[in-house]
Amino acid sequence: MERAQFEALIERMEQVAVERPAAYRRRVFGLAALGYGYLFFMVLVLLVLSALSIWSLVYLKGFGVKLVLIVGALLYAVLRSLWVKQDPPAGERVRAVDAPQLFRMLEELKQRLQTPAIHTVLITPEFNAAVSQVPRMGLFGWHRNFLVLGLPLMKALTVEQFKSVLAHELGHLSRGHARAANWIYRMRVIWARLESTFERRPQWGSGAIRRFFKWYIPYFNAVSFPFARANEYEADAASVQLTSARDAAQALTGVHIIGNYFTQKYWPTIHAAAKDSPQPAFAPFSGFVAQAVSKLPKGDLEKWQDAALNQITSHVDTHPSLGDRLKAIGAAAEFAPPRKGEGADQLLGAALEKLEKTFDSQWRDRVSNSWQKYHDQTQTKRARLAALQSEKAAGPLSEHGSVEIATLEEEVGAGSIAALPLLREAVARFPASAIARFALARHLLREGREEGVPVMESVLRDDPSALLAASELMRNYFSQRGDHASAKSWHDRYIDEAVRTQRAQKERQRLLLSDRYAPHELDAGTAAALTLQLKAVKGIKRAYLVRKVDPRFPDKPLYVLGVKSTGFFQLHSQKRATRAVNGIREKVVFPGETIILNVDGNLYKFARKMRRVKRSKLI
Repeated sequence: MERAQFEALIERMEQVAVERPAAYRRRVFGLAALGYGYLFFMVLVLLVLSALSIWSLVYLKGFGVKLVLIVGALLYAVLRSLWVKQDPPAGERVRAVDAPQLFRMLEELKQRLQTPAIHTVLITPEFNAAVSQVPRMGLFGWHRNFLVLGLPLMKALTVEQFKSVLAHELGHLSRGHARAANWIYRMRVIWARLESTFERRPQWGSGAIRRFFKWYIPYFNAVSFPFARANEYEADAASVQLTSARDAAQALTGVHIIGNYFTQKYWPTIHAAAKDSPQPAFAPFSGFVAQAVSKLPKGDLEKWQDAALNQITSHVDTHPSLGDRLKAIGAAAEFAPPRKGEGADQLLGAALEKLEKTFDSQWRDRVSNSWQKYHDQTQTKRARLAALQSEKAAGPLSEHGSVEIATLEEEVGAGSIAALPLLREAVARFPASAIARFALARHLLREGREEGVPVMESVLRDDPSALLAASELMRNYFSQRGDHASAKSWHDRYIDEAVRTQRAQKERQRLLLSDRYAPHELDAGTAAALTLQLKAVKGIKRAYLVRKVDPRFPDKPLYVLGVKSTGFFQLHSQKRATRAVNGIREKVVFPGETIILNVDGNLYKFARKMRRVKRSKLI
């Protein structure tokens, strides 16, 4: 289903839900029943066929055996495709003995909301909270319920504010008056998992089910969207009932403002230290104090709050915008971060210090390599900036050099203030340059300057290929200004272009014998270095490198490496082929985007076609 059709169907269902709520509910529940009914029908048909094929053994003998095997294989494939396996969420488990205050609060909310048991409580380093249901029996349920709580979120809210968040999440499991809406809410999650499983791991023999769900899942999601959106409001109402409208409003406001603080201030400041220090020496989870956010310039806090309030409720997510949620609970936005020692992390008791140290250690281990790499890249960029500055002192820079020096000045030099005049100078010297104008427009839009709009529009007139990045920048700019109509217009353009680009990229990654393959056109040194790397990988008998001809991306070469892992007197082994391909992925650095294709077995025709391309043979 195309995005425009999806949104149009949602809008029709929203109107039906308002005008004829009973008819709408019947349609949603009927559609939900259709999904399960189709599954049971398919399984029943195959069971009947299996029984008939077994009975036919008496009369058909050998052919009956074949029939039993074929039908049995189909039944197995269908049942296996329905057994959607979901890994449990990751996190550090806490128990009642570790955090008695937290579990007392949890028990109180469970009783008042009539929720099923929470089997496991996990604390994570994410700024989030969620309830995750992991089915033991695939699509047929028997869930284990996980409550996932982000430590940064607990530190960012007071106990009462956090309680309202917890009540919202548990509200999605409530067996009270919102039980039906919660069931539909969970059904959407179940079908989404099934769709993801089919895309990731299509099962032989399950084609009839895949074709049905290719239509059914998008249609069900669109029809049930108003139900799911209403469920978010129901969960907010439960939050207000169990705490207060003010606590809920403070929590919602705080999540948006401190979320912006994390993404725009806290983590960027920590990561920026990698420019000067080769190893991370921070304790970001122990060191975060929500009170520090209130000490920021008032303008930053107001800007973040206004941006959140100006967001429009869209069809991208079932969660309503902040403004709509506050309006529904009848409260105003209010930012009230906890004072030192008053955060909800105190509910963790003795477990808090251990969790902070664990997450700090995990973070340092996780970022250590990328930190070192970023540090090395920064030194390289600073050396390049110094060289460009010397070159500029001696004479005017080229078009590319003029944009590069401004970009480097912002990234590793004197910062944004120094970059802007350099970009203006580049555009003045090269007014026809789409690269220079795009860099200037991007800088201005990020700074919230209106003059960036006509500059970006001029770029798009000359270079439509910049639409994806440009539309995202324009959408964000108008959204921050509260111009909802313009923001939506640019958002629609962004989504359309993202879908088109994704489809083109997917098509680009597909390899067909009918594709055109040309010489790789690498210089002799690069080709020789690549050959040496490939020879160091065990199990490679032959290797061919060609370039797929793709008119849609003429400036982005796509290389295809055909690999043979089977010798002249060997039988083809998929295990050996996989081992060789994995070895290449781990050890070989390619000169650009490259697809690795094992050309043994059924793909031998690709090897034949690649051999005919000049200079394709590397090994």
